[in-house]
Amino acid sequence: MNSHTDPSPDLIAPRYLAGPDATATSALIQQLQDDQWRYESFGDCLVFSRRETGGLLEALHTPPGLLPAPRKGRRASSWEFTARPGPGEVAAWSVRFAPKTPPELPAALAAALTDPDGTAGRERDPHYLRPVGRPDEATVPLSAAGWIRDLAQYECAWYAPDERAVIVTGTSDEHGHGVANWLFAASRANDHITPWHATAHPHTPTHLIHALCTAITDPTPVPRTQRPDQETGVATTIRP
Repeated sequence: MNSHTDPSPDLIAPRYLAGPDATATSALIQQLQDDQWRYESFGDCLVFSRRETGGLLEALHTPPGLLPAPRKGRRASSWEFTARPGPGEVAAWSVRFAPKTPPELPAALAAALTDPDGTAGRERDPHYLRPVGRPDEATVPLSAAGWIRDLAQYECAWYAPDERAVIVTGTSDEHGHGVANWLFAASRANDHITPWHATAHPHTPTHLIHALCTAITDPTPVPRTQRPDQETGVATTIRP
């Protein structure tokens, strides 16, 4: 069949270079609805919430065409997940995904928030408000996938084998106060411009960061109806 009329999507790997996708984003929205997140429209944006005893999860999705101009010190995000003990309480942590983040990453976080490992419901507090563990517990998937560790004085960075993606670990001071966010980012081949990034507050529970590390290292190609820009330098494009 002529490739110009074939509706089958391409399969792209690695997924951190696959870029955004409307179909995958729609699947993520449906995933939240299926997992009993309540939602309402706020203009053209969607606001999701999931409440239980001792915890409240919130997610805001802003379509790319409606993203506001970035404020000083804070870039626009297409998905923002937040956890707090209850309505009106200070947020314990938040994770923000830039507009061109592959939807598989926020989808992995959403899945982990619903029930990460079968322990939800057997603890006094919601799993997404657990104390933070050691960063190396979260980065086990990076080591297993052959990512390269670069240990600096105040932070640790992990680079993908092709050096086209990086994860910088979050840090806290001696009093447990968050100092620097976790950073997830990719870079284009020719000019090293960052097509997308995501940040996670240093108090984001370790098992949730682990889920993001697992998702970004997953070698399974992801379907895309539109190929990424040539400047991205995607390693593999497969026609089904």
